[in-house]
Amino acid sequence: MADDNINENTGSAAPVRKEPNHLRRAIIIWVVLSVIGMVAVIVTSPFVLPVAASGLDATDNSTMEMLTILSVPVALFVFVFLVYSLIAFRVNGRPGEDALVLKPRPGLQIGWMGITGALCLFLLIWGLFGFYQDTVASATNPLVVQVTAQQWLWTFSYPQYGVSSQGQVLELPVNRPVEFNVTSEDVLHGFSIQALGIRVDANPGEVTTTPLVTPSRIGSYSVRCVELCGLYHSYMWSSVQVVSASTFNSWIISQGGHP
Repeated sequence: MADDNINENTGSAAPVRKEPNHLRRAIIIWVVLSVIGMVAVIVTSPFVLPVAASGLDATDNSTMEMLTILSVPVALFVFVFLVYSLIAFRVNGRPGEDALVLKPRPGLQIGWMGITGALCLFLLIWGLFGFYQDTVASATNPLVVQVTAQQWLWTFSYPQYGVSSQGQVLELPVNRPVEFNVTSEDVLHGFSIQALGIRVDANPGEVTTTPLVTPSRIGSYSVRCVELCGLYHSYMWSSVQVVSASTFNSWIISQGGHP
């Protein structure tokens, strides 16, 4: 029987086919797609994320953007190597006895654990820093708003001014810290102002105080209930008006309060 590497016609040795470096190929594909994906997230995030009307919501947006950017290479690492393996190492029929034997590679395992561990540590530090910003915020003259939820409307009270607004408009002055004291009269509700980065449960019989938040942009926003609370849950929303200090004082007077 002639040697497989000998050309039957010429008798010369056939060139040995060089096995491609599959790991290098997969890594190159992964790096290129990861860079494209991360750049796409950075470019499109200003159009996808809501406009921040406070520093608290700006922190939420930056956190969402950072988590999305970091998730791109992690997800693509799995998808690229999975798809590449399905394409490059596919076989027809059952593998024979001379099939490639997979051997454990401690370096790959240590590298994977090290990279994912570093990502988790970074996210932990990022989260602790954001939590620290929320807890250390303080102000000498914050606006206190008592928020009461009930099926299916909101009541906003301003104890400093003797004013109450039921199911109408939440009026807030720009560039003044606000503290919300949130409760419920009946069932569980969810008090959320996305533009300000506020999201807290309204528990019946309990008062929950939110971190201080400072509206930084004049405009119209909305309060929404984000906990399923009954038949008209989706209609339980109110308008939020962030206005200048003078406009806010005029509104307080028009409601019969004292500025």
